[in-house]
Amino acid sequence: MTDRMDDEKGGAGLPRGLLAHPGWTRWGAHIAFWFMYLGFRTAAAGADPPDDLHDFPYFANRALVVTSYFALTGVLLAVVAGPRANQSNWVRNVALVLGALALAPIAQYGEQFWPMMLAGFSPDPYPFVSYLFQFGWALPLWGLTQALLGYHFESMAQARAVARAQALAYDAQLKMLHYQINPHFLFNTLNAISTLVLEKRNEQAESMLLKLAGFLRYSLDRQPTEMAALSAEMEAQRKYLEIERTRFDDRLQVRFHVESGLENARLPSLILQPILENAIKYAITPRTDGGSIDVSATRDGDLLRIAIEDDGPGLPPEGDPRRRRGVGLANARERLELIYGDRAGLTAQNRAPHGCRVEIWLPLEEQRAGRTPAPALS
Repeated sequence: MTDRMDDEKGGAGLPRGLLAHPGWTRWGAHIAFWFMYLGFRTAAAGADPPDDLHDFPYFANRALVVTSYFALTGVLLAVVAGPRANQSNWVRNVALVLGALALAPIAQYGEQFWPMMLAGFSPDPYPFVSYLFQFGWALPLWGLTQALLGYHFESMAQARAVARAQALAYDAQLKMLHYQINPHFLFNTLNAISTLVLEKRNEQAESMLLKLAGFLRYSLDRQPTEMAALSAEMEAQRKYLEIERTRFDDRLQVRFHVESGLENARLPSLILQPILENAIKYAITPRTDGGSIDVSATRDGDLLRIAIEDDGPGLPPEGDPRRRRGVGLANARERLELIYGDRAGLTAQNRAPHGCRVEIWLPLEEQRAGRTPAPALS
């Protein structure tokens, strides 16, 4: 369900800290880039050392030159992307590349300035194009690196916003479907309790109230987006059907069968109730002699199959205007589709010689630790 998003991850598998603080990454990349450039220039100079190596502080000169590059591009990054380097769009990204290139004349001047400050002389100036190919190439490369990082974090922020919006919409839709259940059930049950009280069948009314309280505690304890253990769900539906049996004066026969080993299988909470309500409404209520409902859960490879069967009149033929999917089946289908996509489904068909069979199939998953059935059902 909503474990479709890991609590420790953001979009695209990046740690949430990086997504929450892209500036740390961008400023870290800024520092690392110029340290690597200093190492590159030092390695290049070491490959062909000058003859007057001991007469001039070459490394100090390189360090000061690279420091000037570091400072100039740092100011550019702060101005274009903000002091926290967390602002990004295509205009800012282009400005980083062009701005870094525009710093090249100032950086070239630094190549002349620092030798003058260190030793009182300045090397002969060389053409700007030669400078760009020899040293200045690092500036547009830095700008491109920062632009790509900005684009990356902008894309990830947008993807994360879309994912969050989708998750909120998903949860809202599940809650809407979940809350369709209780009003129908409560109306029928309270009406039945009222009838029992009017007929002075007080013991049955009291028993029905206690069972209703237990079922509602379980229902309200569950979040609409929560997965539950099959054993807890079956126990909840037993309580629900016991309430219905009180209404029908034992004209309702119920049988449950759960294959051994499936007690901890996970399924959406209260997914079975609207289907059972449908069975009560269409297969049991219209008949003076009542009827029976069978609920079973079996393993089918890596699938969990849950069947609800009744011995009522069944579904009308195809094309018959009386044929309707009903709120119960539509509710269950939509919840399954929202949670599992095409990995789960629901089918409804007539049984021979009469009756209806509704089957739910979904991935067989074990319940994770940390959740227990509501105490009202114990």
